[in-house]
Amino acid sequence: MNVKIKDVAREANVSVATVSRVLNNIPLVNDETKKRVVDAIERTGYKPNAIARSLKMQKTNTFGIMIPDISKSYYTQVVRGVEDVCNIYDYNIILCNTDSEPAKEEKYFDVFIEKQCDGILFIGKGLNQGLINKIESTRVPVVLGAVSDSMGRFNGVAINNEQAAYDITKYLIECGHTSIAFFTDEDESSFVAQERKKGFLRALKKYEVKENPIYELKGKYSIKGGYDLMEELLTNLERPTAIVALNDEMAMGAIRRAEDAGLKVPDDISIVGFNNFQISEWFRPGITTIAQPMYDIGAISARILIKIINNYKIDEKTITVPHELIIRDSVKTIK
Repeated sequence: MNVKIKDVAREANVSVATVSRVLNNIPLVNDETKKRVVDAIERTGYKPNAIARSLKMQKTNTFGIMIPDISKSYYTQVVRGVEDVCNIYDYNIILCNTDSEPAKEEKYFDVFIEKQCDGILFIGKGLNQGLINKIESTRVPVVLGAVSDSMGRFNGVAINNEQAAYDITKYLIECGHTSIAFFTDEDESSFVAQERKKGFLRALKKYEVKENPIYELKGKYSIKGGYDLMEELLTNLERPTAIVALNDEMAMGAIRRAEDAGLKVPDDISIVGFNNFQISEWFRPGITTIAQPMYDIGAISARILIKIINNYKIDEKTITVPHELIIRDSVKTIK
């Protein structure tokens, strides 16, 4: 039997309007009447029509989330943080994988708007102009996670990527390394890559370490990318003593290619990464890296979206969360 709202009203001996107010948490019903309605809903097994309810309330209680790749635990932690907060506040999520491709990012943004999502969380390497235009043209709140807007236009939650890169480069220099390569993203529009390069260069300048342009190599943001960049690096007559890779996957690929060439990490060359992927701890050698609190980034982003939707004032456009240098076995101290 398909129970309707009028059946609940009849069971509770109230009007349909009163049942509607209870369902939508409108504070115009006294506690006794509200209890009668709730008891009647339980007895009849009534299930509200979510579509009709969202049309009436102009709210779907749904967030759209864009991430590069759900198969990577790094991003699943963000989603878990978002989902845990959404469960508390009765929101659902729609999840899309973008592969960091601008066309997919823009397509899924349109999908979220069509699905009338109440808010959108974007996780990526940076904002392409097409996506920026879409964000600026909609009234749906958007929060950036693990990346910031350099112009300060949009709300975001991220670490200080520039400082984090400075910290890990400084660690290499303190370990005695003065010839350091930098493996970065071939996508020059990547905000994350730009900020980490700034931190890398700042550390070199601060400690008067010479920058060598031939040691800045650009490639894919992946294990294969790191492998290929190490292969390219090994063609140089001079070899650096250390490498800063833009992420842990690139570091893993670089380590594998170095070993294929008969080199040992860290005895012959030291390699550090970024992001503290779960496998980085179990890889051999364990990779020295920068950890980001990805769960917290997701949870805080979800809370910001909920606050914006409920018209709370957000004091800061960008919330900066702490990063941590994780020291493992991929760096040798040079005496």
